[in-house]
Amino acid sequence: MRIVLLLVFLFIFSNCMAQFKTIESINFSYYGEMITHPGLKISADFNITEWDKIKSTNKDSSKTINKNILISPALGFFCHRRYQTGLFFIPEIKYKRQNPKGRFYEVGIGLGYLRTFIPNTYEVNSSGEVNKTNAGYNYFATNHFISFGKDLSIKKDLDLAYFIKPQFMYVVPNFPNGIGYFALELGIKYILN
Repeated sequence: MRIVLLLVFLFIFSNCMAQFKTIESINFSYYGEMITHPGLKISADFNITEWDKIKSTNKDSSKTINKNILISPALGFFCHRRYQTGLFFIPEIKYKRQNPKGRFYEVGIGLGYLRTFIPNTYEVNSSGEVNKTNAGYNYFATNHFISFGKDLSIKKDLDLAYFIKPQFMYVVPNFPNGIGYFALELGIKYILN
């Protein structure tokens, strides 16, 4: 039943995303929960709004700063060996600021779903036999992040950008309130627009 609900949610979300006209980039990244517990993440950046700000650098010159508000649905997983594997879907909304040389930063938040799977879990049935079982938890997840990167399409004529994105994920419910995860994301953006 949970899989059906997740698929319905993904279908509704994808139809909502089709309303945005501009896909800015598709992102592929290493997602390290607590840095060393490996995982992968894929996301797409949809441009909601964009504007330029012209900033004077001295008397005779100026530079144009590009700013965006983006929405970025993300699907990923991480594996903490012998403890748990996490699968998540977290749409993010973010503010992006990029200078004329292609350096950028993004700040944002995300709200979504995390499902964990716990290996080597056993239960004792009513007759006293020990059987292996599937265990895991469903969580409401939020994440808060800042990322730093460089757009290589500006100077090097490559449709790529790279970024580093430290983030904090907080999930509920958990005893007594919730649980936090620090993650480090290292990735590449394939720039479409």
